[in-house]
Amino acid sequence: MKSKEWLILNAVKAWLHNYDDGLESELTEQYDTLHKELYSVYITDDNPVQKRGRPAKRQRTKKASSNEASKEEIKTT
Repeated sequence: MKSKEWLILNAVKAWLHNYDDGLESELTEQYDTLHKELYSVYITDDNPVQKRGRPAKRQRTKKASSNEASKEEIKTT
């Protein structure tokens, strides 16, 4: 469930995205100011990035079967 603050911030972003066409210029400035205030208060970058488990490694395959042609000696004359 989203918090009330997140929903308000999302609504402000939606308004700016949909109605920022220059027709509502006095409201756009107010919404932009409100967006900056809400974003600075409720969105923080303090959340550490959670590292995933061990790194993936390729599965080892069986040794490739040797080709009979490669075992022949090369004769040079």
